[in-house]
Amino acid sequence: MSILNATQSIAPPAVSGSLRRQCLFAVTILLVEDSRAASEAIRLYAAESGARVRRADSLGAASRHLSVYRPNVVIVDLGLPDGDGIDLIRQLASASTPLTSIVAMSGQDRTTWHAEAMAAGAAGCLEKPIASLRTFQEAVLAVLPDAESRRRPDERELLLSGRATVRAALDEDLRRAQGLLADALPAGDADTVAYCAQFLQSVGEMLGDLDLAVVARGAGTVSGAGELARIVEARLERRPGQFVA
Repeated sequence: MSILNATQSIAPPAVSGSLRRQCLFAVTILLVEDSRAASEAIRLYAAESGARVRRADSLGAASRHLSVYRPNVVIVDLGLPDGDGIDLIRQLASASTPLTSIVAMSGQDRTTWHAEAMAAGAAGCLEKPIASLRTFQEAVLAVLPDAESRRRPDERELLLSGRATVRAALDEDLRRAQGLLADALPAGDADTVAYCAQFLQSVGEMLGDLDLAVVARGAGTVSGAGELARIVEARLERRPGQFVA
């Protein structure tokens, strides 16, 4: 089945009255994001807002998801392991049955991607790190056709640092990057090193680990990636439960 040909919808679960009052109640989101830690942070924001998230970690996985169901909103990170998220945005927006509630997301300088994402068909943009629960809610509400009938965003704060699920997801991201770098550095694989640097910069920015983000930003070449490998190893050697934020 081709992408966006699906008509299956997700039946809403039984919920309490308090959940029904949340501003994103019953909204289904496909999150296209390769970082487990960033995905877990967004999942927590969505759960607090009454929305449900399915995650795809690549363009290929996103296509498979979209062949069997149609979400209300798609959030697309632009730096993916098998291609550019801009291509997926363009494909969704130009399909025979277009999906228009698309949010482009990136941790890069907004001036380098915002205009291209909007031209490709995104209806909104979300910068990483996501500043607050309200920022997430406003970005999703902005692309929903029924936004005017929904409750306004929350003023509550949702602290992510220290959460066991976020820490576990972060460690999975770090182990993945460690494995990729261990293979790429001896082989001089510049493309994989550049991907790891972009990936870890995004993870660091999303979770407030500024040291990791700064090192990753300057480590996009094979010659500069040794320090990145060392900081990844140091993060994985932290005491259980320690969280950098």
